[in-house]
Amino acid sequence: MYQLGLNAGVTIDYDVQTNWQPVDSHRVMLWAMKFGKAEEYMEHLSSGHFQRKKSASHHSSILAAAARAGLPEDGVRVLLEGDELKKEVWSSYGSTIREKGIHAIPLFIFNGPHSQDGPFRSGSKGEAVIINGSGDTETFKAVFVKLLKAARARGSTQKL
Repeated sequence: MYQLGLNAGVTIDYDVQTNWQPVDSHRVMLWAMKFGKAEEYMEHLSSGHFQRKKSASHHSSILAAAARAGLPEDGVRVLLEGDELKKEVWSSYGSTIREKGIHAIPLFIFNGPHSQDGPFRSGSKGEAVIINGSGDTETFKAVFVKLLKAARARGSTQKL
């Protein structure tokens, strides 16, 4: 990830406080959707977190990102002081874990030409290869080798 960031002209700094479940950040993201500003807000929050060590878990960082996205500061403050959207965020976390089987990010899902399953597909053909969290070069190489062998065993004629 670090090298990919550099290739894109972004220096990523992972030495910043994180919370496993940044509920308030997500609450503001949901609220920002009402204004069509969710993506812009998240872009500012992420760049502050990964490039300027402004933790996405701190209210000061959330407020700064919201301001940069053009969200009304008073509205964000009221949201953060109350409970609005907390239930929705916790429900989403629960769904992500229980229904989708996602326990870490990044999440990589590899489907071969005969695979129709995984958390975002429904079907029983094949078996998706899922990597929850980061992986090294050997891990990803093993995934591609597994999918290639499975495709060859099924006599796939698709170009791989």
